[in-house]
Amino acid sequence: MMETKKYTAKIKEYVFLHIILLFYSLNSIISKIASQNPFLSFKFIIYYGIVILNLLLYTFLWQQILKKLPLTTAFSNKSVTIIWGMIWGFIFFKEHISMKMILGSVIIIIGVYLVVTDNE
Repeated sequence: MMETKKYTAKIKEYVFLHIILLFYSLNSIISKIASQNPFLSFKFIIYYGIVILNLLLYTFLWQQILKKLPLTTAFSNKSVTIIWGMIWGFIFFKEHISMKMILGSVIIIIGVYLVVTDNE
């Protein structure tokens, strides 16, 4: 029973980590939208203000997750933001996803898996 609680707690930590990384990856979308507006225009400033607020939230939450997970585990999972960026580009900007990008994503996932299982 104790082992099940420990396993459930670990899953919750990883889910929390990936939710944090999901929000962090949203900065790529907001930054790209901001860059489509004239420099220092009202919309440009608003979008980059959102980026800064998102980074502040991310920084606080990142410190919280580091209290629960080893730095190597948390940092290796951060590479998943590259995959999120690819997905966001496809959804919001109609960017093409190539086989090389998919292969790179698989390599990232395998690398994260190897680091996480090695730390356990």
